[in-house]
Amino acid sequence: MTIMNVATTTTIERGYDNLPLPFGWFGVGMSNDFQPGDIKTLRYFGTEFVMWRGEDFQLRAVDPVCPHLGAHLGVNSTVEGNDLRCPFHHWSFNGEGQVTNIPYAKVIPPKLKKGCVKKWRVQESDNVVYVWYHPRDIEPLWDVVKLPPCQAGSEWVLSETHEWIVNIHIQEITENGQDHAHFAAVHGVPGAPSAEFKLDGYSRRNTVVAEMNTPRGPMQGKIDMAATGPGQSMTEFTDVTNVLMAQQLTAIDSGHTHQRWQLYHPAGISEGKMRVTKARMRDLVKQVVQDMPIWANKKNLTQPFLVDGDGPLMAYRSQYAKFYDTEPA
Repeated sequence: MTIMNVATTTTIERGYDNLPLPFGWFGVGMSNDFQPGDIKTLRYFGTEFVMWRGEDFQLRAVDPVCPHLGAHLGVNSTVEGNDLRCPFHHWSFNGEGQVTNIPYAKVIPPKLKKGCVKKWRVQESDNVVYVWYHPRDIEPLWDVVKLPPCQAGSEWVLSETHEWIVNIHIQEITENGQDHAHFAAVHGVPGAPSAEFKLDGYSRRNTVVAEMNTPRGPMQGKIDMAATGPGQSMTEFTDVTNVLMAQQLTAIDSGHTHQRWQLYHPAGISEGKMRVTKARMRDLVKQVVQDMPIWANKKNLTQPFLVDGDGPLMAYRSQYAKFYDTEPA
């Protein structure tokens, strides 16, 4: 699997640099990317943090700077048991940001024992690693969402993973799903969709029924999307086959977003059904690749001129504003 970077080619000022970053749970990698003893420096939300997996197989993450003399904890550090050991003077830190060992000191000062490095809250779900980001570091306001039950009565099977880095603010990518008019213009969907849009606190649900282009020709299909927070969504496609797309969007900064997909199909499908399913997955990837040059070069318009048929764009933006922290730091 390769990561595709979609470049901005325009030279105009696009208006994203000063937009805030939303808070929530955000995917930062796949569980298989982190083996016991692995240490990775991750760069998201306009900052850095260091994540490691201990011998107990649990992931932990803290800010990257050792408070002793400023060494970067992601460079030449080691994992000792479940703790991270700084390469400079071998101070050790646990996942709470507390100093657990200073090899040449008889006593660890209480302030260091209590915690002197910011910790990052980490969860793993369905083989994806998530961190909670909030600019004021408040506790999580909702839980990471798990895969929905498979309607076929079997289990979901992970078939493909994809990643892209897109030069656009994170809000724009999920806004795309509310823009019904672009389905025909960009993706060649034959007919205008009928859609249901529901908001409930930090969750959003879209159900779209439209004529779809499928491997067996045009047919009516259903897209059922459920999102909790700005960084995680599950979308089920039901037409000639059945595909579930788990998506994680993570802000690198205000102008760049890391987009991840995991594509699933029901277990136990026939060889013929598998060929059709794989073709449907290729079409989904083709569609998002069609969107990317537009995302990577479009300008942020806070007051767009909308007409009948554009979709619930402003309702989406109103709910998305819940994920921006307006309190002073």
